[in-house]
Amino acid sequence: MTAITEALGAPAPGMVTTSMAPTPAAASALAAYCSQRIFQPGPEVLIEGNPFRRPIGPPGAGAGDFSVPATEAEFLGSGQLIAGRVLCNAYESDMILLPAAGLASAKDDFDLFYGDEVRALRDAVRPGLERYAFSFLDDAVAVPPVRTLEELQAYFLTEVGGAGAPADASGSNPAVDPAAEVTGTMRLITECRRPEEAAALHLIQLALDALTEASAMARNLGGSYGVEQSELFKIFNDEFGYGVYGAKHSTIFKEMLASVGLRTDLHAYWNFYLTSSLVGVNYFNWLTEDHRGMFRYMAAVTYLEWLFAQGFADTGAMLRAVYGDRVDAKYCDEHAHIDVHHGRMTYENLLLGLARTHGELVIPELVRGIEDTKLLLRLGDADFRAQIAWADGLDRYTEKGAALASSALDDAETSTLRPDSPFCTGVYDSDRLVEITSGEADVYAWATGHPHRLGTGDVLLVPRGRLHGLKAASPEARVTVRTVERTSR
Repeated sequence: MTAITEALGAPAPGMVTTSMAPTPAAASALAAYCSQRIFQPGPEVLIEGNPFRRPIGPPGAGAGDFSVPATEAEFLGSGQLIAGRVLCNAYESDMILLPAAGLASAKDDFDLFYGDEVRALRDAVRPGLERYAFSFLDDAVAVPPVRTLEELQAYFLTEVGGAGAPADASGSNPAVDPAAEVTGTMRLITECRRPEEAAALHLIQLALDALTEASAMARNLGGSYGVEQSELFKIFNDEFGYGVYGAKHSTIFKEMLASVGLRTDLHAYWNFYLTSSLVGVNYFNWLTEDHRGMFRYMAAVTYLEWLFAQGFADTGAMLRAVYGDRVDAKYCDEHAHIDVHHGRMTYENLLLGLARTHGELVIPELVRGIEDTKLLLRLGDADFRAQIAWADGLDRYTEKGAALASSALDDAETSTLRPDSPFCTGVYDSDRLVEITSGEADVYAWATGHPHRLGTGDVLLVPRGRLHGLKAASPEARVTVRTVERTSR
C-alpha cells in the first residue's frame, strides 16, 4: 500500500473523519496531481499575470511519504510545504479566479486548473493531506475545561487580554491606539539591515489571504442556521465593500502593494509564501470546506477579529516607519477601525450566540478553534522571524558555511543550474551547506529583486526550514548540497 493510499484510508483529525477506501487509482493520485503542467516550475522567479500557475516543488515532489501525519516538530518541514501548496491549490479551485489581463492570456491553464482530471485528483488527495497537515493540532493543543457560557466569557476575555488586544470585563473591545510604539515582530522588521525587504515579505504573507479576502468565510454563508448566519453576513459585507469594488478590502490591499512597488497579481509571489503561512490560511479553508468545522471557525474568526484591530494599527505604523509617505496604508487603517466593531459583533453574536443556542455540546469546539489559532499564530510568528533573520544575514551565513565546510557529512548531492533551469523554492529538513563548485548562483530568500550572489567556492549555511531558491547567475553553475550537524546558527 502506497503512502497516499494509506493517507486516504486513515481518519482525519478531530472533527473530520474520512471513510474513503483506498483504491489503486488513489495510490498515484498525488504524484499525478503534482505532475500537472500548471504545477510544474518554470524558469521565472515570480508568477506574473497567471493565477493558475503554482509550482508545487521539484520533480518527484509528490512521491514523499504522507502516510504519517507531520508532528509539531516537523511543522516547517518539506512535507508540510508540499502539502500546503497542494491544499492551497485544492481549496482555491473552488473559487473563481481570472487573470487581470483577460482570460485569453491563460485560457489553456484555466481549462486545466478547473478541468475534470485535476478536480478528480484534488478530491482524491485532499483528505489524506489534510490529515497529514493538521493532525498535529490534536496532540499539540491542550483544550482547557471550559463548559459553560460564563466560563466561555471569562476564558475568551482572558485570552484576548493576554494576547495584547484591548478588552474589559463587559466584553467591550475599545478603540486601538494608532500611536502605540512599534513592538514585537513589527519592530524587528524596522531594525533589519534591509527593512524594505522584510516589510515586503510580511506583506506577501498577508497577500496569500488578503487578495482573496473573505473567500473562506463565503463558504459559511449559505444554508440555514439562525441569527448567527446573518451576523456573519454583515462582516462578509464589510469585507466586500458593500458591493463597491473600490471599497472591497482586497482592492485596497492591492493599492497598498502597488504603493510600495509590489505586484498585485494573485500569487505573483507564490514561491515566497512561508510554510506557516500556507498552513495557517489552509486551516481556515479546511474548517469551512468541511462544515463540521464551523464552530471552530466561528471562534477562530472571533479571536482574530479582536487581535486584528491593534495588529493592523501596528502593521500600519511599521509600514510608515519603513516606507515613509510612499505607502498607502489605508488597508491597515480600515482594519484598525472596522475590526474593533467586528470584534464586538463576533464575540456577542457569533461566539456567545452559538454557545447560547447550542449549549455545552459546542463550547469545547469553540474553545478548540481559539486554541488552534493561538498555536498557529505562535508558530507562524516564529517562522517569519527566523526567515527575516536568516535572509537579512546571508553574508554572515556564507561565512558560517565556509567555517563548517570541513565538518559536513559525506552525503553530497550535486546539480547543475542554468539561467533557464526550473526555479522553485523549498526547505530542507536538516541544516545544509550549499556550495557553488563552479560558476555563480543567486540565492532568493527575500521575495523582491535583491538576491544574494554566491561565487565559485562560496558555501552558504541553510538552516532547516528556511525557504530559499537558487538561480544560475552565470551560463552554468554547479551546486553541491551536504548535511551538517545541527548548528547554533
